[in-house]
Amino acid sequence: MWPTGVGSRLPCPRDSALRRAALGGNVLAVSPHHIPTGRSVRVFISANPDDTEAERSALKEHVYPKLREFCRENYGIEFQVVDLYWGIDPEEWDNPELQRMRMKLLEECLKTSSGPCFVGLLGEKYGSIRIPGEVESAEFEMILDSATEAGLDTRILEECYCRDENAVPPAYYLKPKSEILKNLHNSMESANRNLQNDKSWQNIADGIKKVFKTAVSLLQEKGTMKNSQAKRFLCSALEDELDFALGKQTPAFLKKCVCYIRKIANFDRHAKLPEMGRYMDTVTEGEKIMRNQEAYEKLIKLRDEFIPTIVASSNLRVYTSVTHCDMKLGYSEDVENHYVEGLCKQFYEDMVDIIQATVQQNFDTEMDPLYDEVLQHLSLCKTYATFFEYRCEALSLIHKYILPSKAGRINPLIVYGGPCTGKTLLLAEVAKQKQCTSGVWQRSPSADVYNSQTIF
Repeated sequence: MWPTGVGSRLPCPRDSALRRAALGGNVLAVSPHHIPTGRSVRVFISANPDDTEAERSALKEHVYPKLREFCRENYGIEFQVVDLYWGIDPEEWDNPELQRMRMKLLEECLKTSSGPCFVGLLGEKYGSIRIPGEVESAEFEMILDSATEAGLDTRILEECYCRDENAVPPAYYLKPKSEILKNLHNSMESANRNLQNDKSWQNIADGIKKVFKTAVSLLQEKGTMKNSQAKRFLCSALEDELDFALGKQTPAFLKKCVCYIRKIANFDRHAKLPEMGRYMDTVTEGEKIMRNQEAYEKLIKLRDEFIPTIVASSNLRVYTSVTHCDMKLGYSEDVENHYVEGLCKQFYEDMVDIIQATVQQNFDTEMDPLYDEVLQHLSLCKTYATFFEYRCEALSLIHKYILPSKAGRINPLIVYGGPCTGKTLLLAEVAKQKQCTSGVWQRSPSADVYNSQTIF
């Protein structure tokens, strides 16, 4: 079982170097492997980002602020929600680095939350399989042989992955997206270069997935690759997160987790409607659009077999709602809004119930709440700063502003933008670079970073 809350470690000495550095806003002082604990509720939202956008938007706007107020007024703690898909371009949703970060933050929520720690939102969409960021050399070469046997062109894997002999054991790593696109463009003849430039990263990603899926499935059928080994290449991020959070925990721990399942009746008949692609996995055969039966079977196994098995042996809270499509409009906005309204009410009640039942038991050890809170800010700030490499005018403007000035600064600097435009990630990068320069900045932006579009 994971450790529960703040009781899992001793207080940090008040004269320690780490504490002094953290309170001084030194992002670089936090170890890359540091997992902060403290008096806070941190809930990880596991969902497919496209078919749950309405639910997640409503929760962010109407429910999270109320829960934050409830926690502060009754327990003096913070309520935070981790939903890393906000602010990320849809083409990056299956980025291996993003998935690696999601799993890291999921583990942190499971280990450190003083109350509820995991919420799964499941609809009618299983989601796409992931692009592996790292594959052991023996596995990769076996997959290449299998793909060749299946008659597939393996050049896309050979061009997108590079071998690292220094890894133990040797492994192949996915190259950065920018490098992949550049190499593919340069490999084309001049006559075809414009056509290649029009090819989006999503097309390339789909090609990589197709090769892995076909080759690994063939190896699995032959018995050359075990099911557990093949699953790493054939499951979606949603299944991976649900399995990690629910599959290996004790019944007592699962009391802090909740799953909300939305089933949509009469859904298949509306698959031809373009907007339905958001809510179900579809395939195109000729000019006909239909439901992807393979993905649907995986969803059924996850939703109607795996989760009920967990419920049967624990106190995991699971709610299932069945909505009905409009005969003409399919899963219309009115139908969706009705479901979302009910979800918001139930979500609030469940979070309050779990908080009241679990938070107090984690306050038995005397801690340093200020240090704990600052350390959480810095840890998340460092995580975000490592995810994106900024090359934008805003970063240069902020850098110029915070450098020492003879005239001093009279006017404040305001960073503004619409929801999910990257303000948090920008400020995280600023906080990191501030430690790498000689400029003096007395106020750490970590608090600003924490009030983000990703951590609510």
